[in-house]
Amino acid sequence: MPIIPLPGLDMYYETHGAEDHPPVVLLHGATETFAVSWRKQVDVLAQRYRVLGVDLRGHGRSDNPAGKLDLRQMADDVAALLDVLEIDTAHVCGFSGGASTSLFLARRHPQRLRSATLISNNFARDEARQAAGFWDPDRITARDPLWLKAMDEWHGVAPEQLLAWWKEEDRLRPAFSVEELATIDVPTLVVAGDRDPVVPLEQSLALYQALPRARLLVLPGIGHGAPHRAPELLNAALDAFWTRIESDRPLEATPGPS
Repeated sequence: MPIIPLPGLDMYYETHGAEDHPPVVLLHGATETFAVSWRKQVDVLAQRYRVLGVDLRGHGRSDNPAGKLDLRQMADDVAALLDVLEIDTAHVCGFSGGASTSLFLARRHPQRLRSATLISNNFARDEARQAAGFWDPDRITARDPLWLKAMDEWHGVAPEQLLAWWKEEDRLRPAFSVEELATIDVPTLVVAGDRDPVVPLEQSLALYQALPRARLLVLPGIGHGAPHRAPELLNAALDAFWTRIESDRPLEATPGPS
């Protein structure tokens, strides 16, 4: 699959499914890659959709000349990729850090989205996460050393560098106000696990209540990582959500007889 030059980076992407199917963009979680986050979705969704997967800047095979992460810039990267691929609109679905990117995309480029799906989306600055050293390599090594080792295999930068980028992005990230969220006039599916230790259910409920065209899916007994932990349920929910939106879209005009 290709690496494509965009303004400010070379981005890795791949496509699955027929080109005449409705386009879907899948955005992975922080410190993951497209292949890691969405391995249980691609084959199923590609039967009915044109799936576009990317490695966000600084992740996997995408580089990061900026030397930092900014979700606003990452959202602009996705819009730039859609421009190059001549995809006017798409269903955009993000998990965790990818969901935050999707929310910024909906805010900055609303005309590019047929819908947004936000899975485990932290839309506010989380001071407690910073205080707990969430992005600290030593904490991760103590709790899950295999995760740090896997990150070393997935990415073109050292795990410590990637974690430092996310720590700084997390510290500076602008939080969305309720008033700003109310301006996002895009059909949205908010997905939450009721046992998520990273994004509490209360925050997902607040996001759902603030977005004017949102639906809510709460996965019982599921923590952070619905694409991994509840793939069958999630895949069915995504298909039902997108099918409903596609059925409401006006038919494209076809040329009449000459």
